[in-house]
Amino acid sequence: MNTQQLSDFLKKAILKNRMCHAIIIHGGSYEKRKNAAIDAARMLECKTSPEICGECYSCKTIPCSNFPDVHLVKPEKRNLSIDEVRTIKEQMHIKPYIGKHRIFIIETDWMQQPAANSLLKIMEEPPTYGILIVLVPNNKNFLPTIVSRALNLRLNPELEISPGDEVILEQVTDLVEKASRKNWIDFFQTAGEISKSSPREEIENIFNALVLIERQSLLKSAGINQSGLHKKYYSDKINDYRVLASVLDKRQYLRFNVNTRIFLETIAILISLPKWRNWQTR
Repeated sequence: MNTQQLSDFLKKAILKNRMCHAIIIHGGSYEKRKNAAIDAARMLECKTSPEICGECYSCKTIPCSNFPDVHLVKPEKRNLSIDEVRTIKEQMHIKPYIGKHRIFIIETDWMQQPAANSLLKIMEEPPTYGILIVLVPNNKNFLPTIVSRALNLRLNPELEISPGDEVILEQVTDLVEKASRKNWIDFFQTAGEISKSSPREEIENIFNALVLIERQSLLKSAGINQSGLHKKYYSDKINDYRVLASVLDKRQYLRFNVNTRIFLETIAILISLPKWRNWQTR
């Protein structure tokens, strides 16, 4: 669903008093997921709920994280720890100070078994006023028991590249070109510059965009047209489903604290290889 459909769905749930205590918003871009969660919190706390008046205290303070009953949890390296879940559990059972609910918006990519089990207990026995909103690129990274106990709302994949990301994408393009020409001195220097100046999250955003660009390119080559096809960067180099699959396989390593420079070098070399070579290395 798109963001408007998600918003309409939540409004209906609030009107019917059927709001779920645990929601997983997955897919889409990082900004869309976070904005959807903020809007959900405003719908729940606004004085004109489920509408958003934009003028009351809750509407003005929730987006800037100043509303006392709405908490944004952003774990380090996006790996939710057992200690963070325990803190959520303790705070969840404190009655709302001024709002109607205690809302926790959790931005995470995955969690280890102890944290998952602890979060599952919160989802099984939440207080009547407690609501968890989990934001994740892919809900398949979670235990099936967690996914099954939450309302799963999937945002459509969207290709949105900010001006800053556009610069990094051009740099990654240049990196692939240097690998193709076997200009190794400039190649390793460029990889070092990108990894030094770009946060891990921005690098992951670039490869998310890269996957969508190439997916759209493959669909177009198959005669399936989609709106919003982004301009081609180096689609002629990785317009092959085997290479795209390899990029998807290796993208997950960013979540496990892999050295970003090594990651960039590995992906660039993989993309620059001839198609027959990529087929052999799969």
